[in-house]
Amino acid sequence: MNQSEIPVKFFEKEKIGRKKGIVLTDNLFKLNEGKQFQNLGYEVEARWRLIETAWSLNLSPSLLEVHYDENSNIFFIENEKIRRTDVTSARDALNGYQKGKCFYCFDDISVESLSDNLGDIDHFFPHTLQGQVKINLNGVWNLVLACKSCNRGTNGKFARVPTMKLLERLHKRNSFFIESHHPLRETLIIQTGKREVDRVSFLKTMDSIAINHLIHRWQPFYEHSPVF
Repeated sequence: MNQSEIPVKFFEKEKIGRKKGIVLTDNLFKLNEGKQFQNLGYEVEARWRLIETAWSLNLSPSLLEVHYDENSNIFFIENEKIRRTDVTSARDALNGYQKGKCFYCFDDISVESLSDNLGDIDHFFPHTLQGQVKINLNGVWNLVLACKSCNRGTNGKFARVPTMKLLERLHKRNSFFIESHHPLRETLIIQTGKREVDRVSFLKTMDSIAINHLIHRWQPFYEHSPVF
């Protein structure tokens, strides 16, 4: 991948005579040993639905612009040529980067709808700012998965502005989706800028607006060991 070997392989190519195939490695089956395994099926399905939807509409996945419906927590596509098409759960799609962890404190979360630790879809910059800015705070760029404690617990974020350290984490998350050519790549570029310098400037401007209106910074009381 990108002219280098990746450290963990889930399959290897095999050729016997004229026959070609793949051999699954033990690393694939070891996924079953981790807590993230419960979320893996949802994550894979979400990524596939994003790509499959683009194909069904005769679009390149790289041209897919995704919107968020906060009432149903669904990602959908819609424009002047295409009527609204629901694509996938926002939780399932966002979890690909967060690996079953809260964006802020790295505590375990789930994307299973009936789970006791179901992750909240949180607006990094509080949605209460929407009346103060023209930028769409429901954009994928501003959505993360958070545990209930960080989002709305006793010491939760609520309408406070995350610290600069967390802002850098958001930029890193968005960059991951863009640089890995994830199906959400084009959406993030449209929303935040084509060049990294533009995306950094975009987030810094948003942070300046947010702190001027909301005054207070926030960070989780405790963080587990980082995983992303």
